[in-house]
Amino acid sequence: MRAEYQGIVDDMLRLVEKRQLKDRGLWKLVSGQFAGTPDDADHGWRGEYWGKLMRGACMTWQYTRDEELYEILTETVRDLLSCQEEDGRISTYSRKEEFHGWDLWCRKYVLLGLIHFYEICRDEAFRRQVLEAAGRHLDHIIRHIGKEQGKLSITQASDNWLGINSSSILEPVVRLYLLKPEKRYLDFADYIVENGGAEGFPIFEAAYEDQLSPYEYPVTKAYELMSCFEGLLFYAEARKSEKWRQAVVRFADRLLETEATVVGGSGCRHELFNHSALMQSGTKYDGLMLETCVTVTWMKLMERVYRLTGEMKYLEEAERSAFNALYGAVNTENAACGPEAVFDEPYYREVYDRATGRPVGQEAALAVGRPAAGGPAGNSGGQGQMFDSYSPLMAGIRGRAVGGFKSMKGNTAYCGCCIAIGAAGCALATLMAARDTREGVEIDLCLPGTIRTEVHGVPVELKMESPYPKPGEILLSVKAEKETEWELRLRIPSFVEEGSVRINEEEPEKIPDQVRPGSFAAIKRLWKTKDTVRLSLNWGLRYVHGMENPEDEDSARQTAVLYGPLTLARDRRLEDGAPEDIPCQCRMEVPFGGKKIPMIDYASAGKTWRQDSRMSVWVTEPGFTGTSGCSDDARFPEEG
Repeated sequence: MRAEYQGIVDDMLRLVEKRQLKDRGLWKLVSGQFAGTPDDADHGWRGEYWGKLMRGACMTWQYTRDEELYEILTETVRDLLSCQEEDGRISTYSRKEEFHGWDLWCRKYVLLGLIHFYEICRDEAFRRQVLEAAGRHLDHIIRHIGKEQGKLSITQASDNWLGINSSSILEPVVRLYLLKPEKRYLDFADYIVENGGAEGFPIFEAAYEDQLSPYEYPVTKAYELMSCFEGLLFYAEARKSEKWRQAVVRFADRLLETEATVVGGSGCRHELFNHSALMQSGTKYDGLMLETCVTVTWMKLMERVYRLTGEMKYLEEAERSAFNALYGAVNTENAACGPEAVFDEPYYREVYDRATGRPVGQEAALAVGRPAAGGPAGNSGGQGQMFDSYSPLMAGIRGRAVGGFKSMKGNTAYCGCCIAIGAAGCALATLMAARDTREGVEIDLCLPGTIRTEVHGVPVELKMESPYPKPGEILLSVKAEKETEWELRLRIPSFVEEGSVRINEEEPEKIPDQVRPGSFAAIKRLWKTKDTVRLSLNWGLRYVHGMENPEDEDSARQTAVLYGPLTLARDRRLEDGAPEDIPCQCRMEVPFGGKKIPMIDYASAGKTWRQDSRMSVWVTEPGFTGTSGCSDDARFPEEG
């Protein structure tokens, strides 16, 4: 299946492709890390960037089929393979320091990057070379990690997060086995699962037993935990294990119950699971939350569980995360972090300012309102990063920190974990919008655009005119080489309040019971060129209230407003007489407590990364005079 969409889904992906994934300087920067041992000094994660970017870039190419991007990816894979040692080792750590810190985590991403490129590579000889290199890379790891005497336990190969970062290599291990079915790879996957995932606490068994929610585990690092369960899902499929399949589904269900937020993603205390469903409207925490790495991994896990179970709730969670938390993190305005941003190391501030072309040190404080200078997208020539790392919910600004920041190239360049992962989320949004089924075609997101595929061997083109993610009428036109019987499945989102479907302009009552929220309109018939389907989907505003929290009574006085798959937010620009042309998906006056408050979609709010676009999802109930969130006087509280 090939698709080409219009609107925000396509716009975001192509912006990322142009500004980040086609930046040859960025690829040279991240592949060049493997020519030395830059992670020795701080046991860091510079070695993850190449594989993360490669995964997102290959997923992007699956959608765009851009020749320049393919050429760039081929070049950087060759650069990486030139760094592979004779015994297969590819690492940013020296042999003396290897298998400490984040080394296995980084090697996981090397393996993932190679596998993703192998899957799109069109040169058969080079494909074989890439697969052989991936196997040698994993073989070196297997020689050192395991339960046999003289080997290091995988959960002891890191002193971070009980070793779950190392155990997350399970996914590419299984994926390599599926491409290259050699017994030692599946044996190694068996070992990782049997070892439990975390030092001293079997996370996989805990999920299967379903007695604890993830925030109750002794290790709550959201990104790494979900990465382990992504791997467990691949393992369950390879082993045809119903037990481990159930463990992943139960884990996902616990996440939806305790960790889901109104903008998607999770983790409302820095990067940790913390019962986010409860804590998201909290008024006592003003730190970082909703890490972009977590958002993208949350999307990937939910989308895969949807494909496994067919239950729409997982797909809708991936959709919510894309249209809100993820697209909100895309740096569409080329903003750069201001003086409010925090960095783990003091000198990182200077590295960042230098790399983004801003004044360094004290001079930076005088340039609060100055946009970043133009330049190439490698963060080495004067612009802000492609993705923000954290998403605010309660009266805050974007651009407060760069997650996973590491300086490189003599402190003249940098990258970060969220910068490198975001492209995969943007690509996933396009790839999950429609799919082929045994019976025909399923459309999961009714996006405007064109889908080309084959159904029962017959080429079919589906063209959609659609206002989605806003409500209204969707017109789908069919073009087929010959009349063929197949089933068209159109998703009817759970938030739809009323709808109808017509085929070739027939009256809707002639197709009874087709439009039910939270289901699919399944239409099986003989399809031919010029057939049309007109789907009308309508919805209004939905108000969501914060949960009761005995430790924070004000949290229950907060209200969020949802509009279909979009979450709305306040933005200071709307209340300071901003012009009507603020780029956004929707803008409206929202009835609230006898007043009307101007709001836009969350993804479009806060884009200047400064106080002039200070934003909030949660609105304080009328009559409440607290200063957390937004009070009922239709103004933002001043910073204290």
